[in-house]
Amino acid sequence: MSAQIPQTMKAIVQQEKENWISVQEVPVPTLEDNEVLIKVLYAAQNPTDWKHAEWISEPGVINGCDFSGEVVKLGNNLKVDLKVGDKIAGTTHGGIYKDRGSYAEYARIESDLCFKIPDSLKPEEAATFGVAWVTACQALLSSQGNAFPPEKVPEGSWYIIYGASSSVGSFAITLAKSLGYKVIGVASKHSFELIKSYGVDETLDYNDPEEEIVKKAKEITNGEGVALALDTISKPETWKLTVKLMSKKAKQLNVILSPPSKEDNDKYAPGITIKSTLMYTLFGKKFNFNPRGGSEKPNYIPANLEDRKFGEKVFEKTPEFIEKYGIKPNPIQVRQGGLTDVDAGFKEMKEGKVSGKKLVYKIAQ
Repeated sequence: MSAQIPQTMKAIVQQEKENWISVQEVPVPTLEDNEVLIKVLYAAQNPTDWKHAEWISEPGVINGCDFSGEVVKLGNNLKVDLKVGDKIAGTTHGGIYKDRGSYAEYARIESDLCFKIPDSLKPEEAATFGVAWVTACQALLSSQGNAFPPEKVPEGSWYIIYGASSSVGSFAITLAKSLGYKVIGVASKHSFELIKSYGVDETLDYNDPEEEIVKKAKEITNGEGVALALDTISKPETWKLTVKLMSKKAKQLNVILSPPSKEDNDKYAPGITIKSTLMYTLFGKKFNFNPRGGSEKPNYIPANLEDRKFGEKVFEKTPEFIEKYGIKPNPIQVRQGGLTDVDAGFKEMKEGKVSGKKLVYKIAQ
C-alpha cells in the first residue's frame, strides 16, 4: 500500500451489542478488479442508512452508500478510464459489507458505478447523485419506458410525483421536465416553493381532503388524467391516492420497495400496473435484506444484471444529464463534523426531522 494511504481508517460501523452505529477504527479496504480507492470527501445520507443500522446490518459492517471523493489508488481491469487525482461521485453498497461503505475515510468503489464530477458541480452537491438519482432514473426511464437519453414526450403530457420534495422526488422532477412532461407535485404546503424551484408546474397538498385533491388533479389535466406516475413514499394510503389522482389514463405507477399484492392491485387499481423500483438490484449480488427482522426465512433481494447494465449507463451519462439537461442536485445541508455527526443525523431522519434537504457530511477534514 502506498505511503500516502494509511493502513487503518475511521468508519461508521454497526455495533456488536446494539442495533445502531458508532465510529470505529477499521482496515483501509483492499481492491479487487474494476475498483478504485477513494479518499471520501463527502457522504450523503439516505433513509436506507438508518434503517440498515436499526433493522438490517450485521455487526462489523460499514454503513453508507452515496459519496464524492478523490481517487487515490487504482485497481486492475477498470471498466472506466479513471486516474489518481480524479474527483468522482456515485454510490456503493453500504450496510452489508465490512470493507465497503461511504461513511468512512476511504472507500473502495466500482469504476462503472461512479462519474467524474463536472466543473459546474460542487463535490458536496455531487454526493447526492447516488441512491435517489438512480432510483428516479430506474422508475422514469428503465421501468416506465421513457427514452434514455431523454427524448420529448408528446406536448401537454402530465406526470404525477407523490412525495415530490423527497430526494427521489427532487431528481424525478427535473428528470421528468427533461423529458418534456408538465409535472404535478404532491407534497405538503410548506414544500411548495422548493418543488416549484425544481420545475413543478402544479402543486397538490396531501393534507387536503382526498375529494378535493382528486378534483384538483382532474381539473389540472382537463379530466384526462395521467398515464404514468411515481409514488416516492409508497405506503398503502399514498399509492391508493396516487392511483385516484391518475384518473382514466392511468397505465403504470412506480413505488419504492415492495409493490402491493396482486389482490390489492386488482382491488384498488384495476387495469393499472404497479411496479417496484429498488436500486439495490443493480449491485449484481443476491443478499439477505432482513437478517434481524424476525422472519424465519431470509428476505433476499435478487441480483438483476439488466438493472446493473442500466446503472452503469446512468453513471456514464450523469455528467451529460447535469450539463445538457439541467438535472439539479438535491438541496443540501452540510454537516462539518465528519463521521461524528452521523449518529445525530440518523436520529433526526428517523424522528422525521429531516425534510426538503439532504444531509451531507464533510468527511475529509
